[in-house]
Amino acid sequence: MISLFGKKTSKREEARAAAKAEYEDALNADVASRVGRALAVRAGARAKAHLDKTFISGADKAVAYDTARALALAQGEERPEPPRADAYQTIKSVKGEILVFMPSHFAEKVFRLGMQYQLTEISAEEAIAGAQEVADIVSRELQLEQPFVALEFLRAELAEEEGKASPTEDPEAPAPDTDDTPEQSARDKPDRGGREP
Repeated sequence: MISLFGKKTSKREEARAAAKAEYEDALNADVASRVGRALAVRAGARAKAHLDKTFISGADKAVAYDTARALALAQGEERPEPPRADAYQTIKSVKGEILVFMPSHFAEKVFRLGMQYQLTEISAEEAIAGAQEVADIVSRELQLEQPFVALEFLRAELAEEEGKASPTEDPEAPAPDTDDTPEQSARDKPDRGGREP
């Protein structure tokens, strides 16, 4: 594709532009209509997957950054810049992998929560509460009837540790009616590196 300025646009740039446009279309959708409501619901499912993956990304990058920061301090060097969140995430859906957009200020907050949780600076409950605050805001902006539930995998893990069933997961419940069902495996969950809580 050629831009107005005669420069080639890469497929990655095209995909990013399309992902952002889809999110913005959902923000402006008329949820009173069937089409608008479906657009908002799909955007909500994708935002949920983005939020979870961004949290996991923050947790994954936390230990490496913490190690680099400690090494720089020990050697009297300047502290490295902390990693940043990406406004775009690739998620899995029934249609294959798709690129999803979330505004940077939301992504950054969730990414930081993932880092703080991994480094045991905050508890699981605090991480869940902070992520749910973002989920609530995004859900309101998308005009969803109910806010999506953030970090269900962490809620389930916490509930298991407490010896009770997760209130957000019902084994008898049908699968969500959406074309975007991100897969969550055990290897995707943040590993706190065996640190004492």
